[in-house]
Amino acid sequence: MLISLWKAHAGLVASSVLSAVVVVACVAGPAATAAAAGPGIPASAKNQLASEITAAWQLTNGHGVTVAVLATPADHISELAGKLTIGPNYAPLPGASAVEGTLLASMIAGSGATTANAFGTVGRAPGARILSESVFNPTSHSPREKHYESDGIWQGIVAKAIRYAVDHGASVIVVAEPGGNTSDLDGAVAYAISKNAVVIGASAAGSRNSSALYYPDSLPGVINFSGTTISGLPPPQSHEQYPTNDSVLVTAPDNQVAASGPGDAPYMAWGYYSAVAWVAGTVALIKSLYPQITPAMVATALAMSASYHPADGYNTTIGYGLINPVGALHEAASLVKLGATAKPGTGVVPAAARFSGTPPAAIHAVRHPVVMLAGSGAAIVAGAILLLLGFRVRARGRRSPGGRHSSVYDAALPP
Repeated sequence: MLISLWKAHAGLVASSVLSAVVVVACVAGPAATAAAAGPGIPASAKNQLASEITAAWQLTNGHGVTVAVLATPADHISELAGKLTIGPNYAPLPGASAVEGTLLASMIAGSGATTANAFGTVGRAPGARILSESVFNPTSHSPREKHYESDGIWQGIVAKAIRYAVDHGASVIVVAEPGGNTSDLDGAVAYAISKNAVVIGASAAGSRNSSALYYPDSLPGVINFSGTTISGLPPPQSHEQYPTNDSVLVTAPDNQVAASGPGDAPYMAWGYYSAVAWVAGTVALIKSLYPQITPAMVATALAMSASYHPADGYNTTIGYGLINPVGALHEAASLVKLGATAKPGTGVVPAAARFSGTPPAAIHAVRHPVVMLAGSGAAIVAGAILLLLGFRVRARGRRSPGGRHSSVYDAALPP
């Protein structure tokens, strides 16, 4: 994934961080690939979102939740002290960049200012832990990196990373790149969902066709999102104008904000990174209060609580509306109170009950002569053979279908 990031001078970062903290209770963000502002979201959204995340933090800060970030390696920066675990590196390369993984980790779970970094990032779930797994290196163009990102190899790497994350306690999994699908990737996502881990996609379709099937975004149960520029906050420095995948659930701010990179270095970032931080952070808040909530319930809570629903209730630009952290927590609380099965009302007969006091009598089968049964069986077999021959002849006359459908895999999102 190509990173649209600008390493900033300390003065610019200081002013940006202060404005973010004071004006919008630390509206998070980095990166680039999200869509332009969604329709129907007013200028007042900035203040409303600030109050919603502040109210959510009164209930939980994400404590007890591990968020797996599948991207580049992450660096042990000061705002992640005691909260960052380095997992396997599935795409080892000499001198691999740690920028993207560090930014994502800090934007999701950064604890804010530290003695080493007065301008540390406050993540959307500052109490959460991060499990960093390296699955690619966007700055390398070596043959080895191309091998890691080739179709069929990349999916296997991500599948291993997803399974590792689940087996090591991650209940939220962020996959930072989209691609084609394989049975390995499909199975890994299904495994995560079966363990109540929430998988969050990469949001971008990676082409100008928004209905292109990119994965894991398009797999059942994966949460996909778009980015929306919120009025009154610093806009992204660029809009790539590449559409998000049509499976958008909600939208989140893609505004430009200050972030922390390797070595506590200051960065300005926007787009995908900003939006995914909001989504992953909000999901982490939900999982903190309700560890056993299912991914389907999490998706429902995000959709039902979203602010500024489109006129028709849903569209593929902003999904069900703008993410609402505290509203999602309240919706999740209502959902987990629902029983898995309906309670029987008065007069309902138990499933094991009989309508008579005695069990049914034995059924006596009609006896037929063996010669008759043999003749009937032979006729059935002969008919089946003729039927198969008919299908075979018909199939030979058809044009063979094209090769297996596979989305074009582009290891780097559009610059």
